[in-house]
Amino acid sequence: MKKILVILESRASYGYSKNLINFLKNEKKIKVKTLVTGTHLCKELGLSINNIIKDKIKINYKLSFDKENFSNGIGKLISSFSKILKIFKPDIVIIFGDRVELMGIAISCCYSNNIALAHVQAGDRSGHIDDMTRMSLAKLSHIHFPATQKARERLISLGEDKKRIFLVGAPQLDDIKLDKILKKKNILINKKKVNLLEEYVILLQHPVFKDQKNSDEIYKKTINALKKINYKTYIIYPNYDPGYKKIIDIIKKQRIKNIKIFKNLNRQDFLALAAHSSALVGNSSSGILESPSLKIPVVNIGDRQQFREQNKNILNAEYNEKDIYLKIKKAINMKKKIKNIKNLHGDGKSSKRIFRILKKIKINKFILNKNTTY
Repeated sequence: MKKILVILESRASYGYSKNLINFLKNEKKIKVKTLVTGTHLCKELGLSINNIIKDKIKINYKLSFDKENFSNGIGKLISSFSKILKIFKPDIVIIFGDRVELMGIAISCCYSNNIALAHVQAGDRSGHIDDMTRMSLAKLSHIHFPATQKARERLISLGEDKKRIFLVGAPQLDDIKLDKILKKKNILINKKKVNLLEEYVILLQHPVFKDQKNSDEIYKKTINALKKINYKTYIIYPNYDPGYKKIIDIIKKQRIKNIKIFKNLNRQDFLALAAHSSALVGNSSSGILESPSLKIPVVNIGDRQQFREQNKNILNAEYNEKDIYLKIKKAINMKKKIKNIKNLHGDGKSSKRIFRILKKIKINKFILNKNTTY
């Protein structure tokens, strides 16, 4: 029996992994376990581990991460995770994306005998420190699942063997059933009804590592631009990258009637809220990856996502209040124009492809004994 350990470290990556976990659970020849860490365990950001529990996905292991000192967090995670590897002895560990917690996971796997690391969303390029993490993960991983041809080519240029690389698309798109989502007229969030038929925008903006000292000033520019638009706005808390506390302080000070605040949303509520919105504003990867499938305009602010492959529903804005304001005004009039857009990141069948590869692949000497191709 093949043993697989799935790592869940952020609310974003849970959107990647939920369908894949369910495929793995239903396969008799695979024993799957999950480990939860990172933002899922952060009370300040709304304990998104509860979303996993509500989805009836069994959590086998939990490891906290030092969000105030990433270097210390990685060190402690290596030590703790290595003990779990000795207990469960997985054949494959699956990671998603580019979060800092994954460095500790990857290093532990790399120096543990006979454990293959599989990386979903491998080879992407974003635009900030996560790129360094993702490229490091590529060199520590044994199996790669890129979403696009460009990502595949980037892995090959890093010296990764083509036989390790499987082009599958982005699994974030797999649970987007737009017709079904658009039939919803309201959703219940924190026991309060949210009317999806009124006009509103969503703000989801994270701190950027190199700009962490000014994260509050950068965020204020977006808030001020939105206030000028005078649209109802749903604000979602950022992740816990350095500078997040300053952003949360700004969010807490918003006492305007047409601004509503959520610490986190479960996956289906987020998709419904986004699909019915007039625009998604900020710098979240969901604005790049999921938004074309949801047929919504996006204002992508700053350089956090500047090197992502983009569809035509995305407007890029600088850290400039006037530019952000003008791009939001333009975005909210774009929705009808992008209703036929196709998502270059995938076709909604990625999880099934990944599952079939994981089921079939043999963890042999070729997989485990990595060499660069040049």
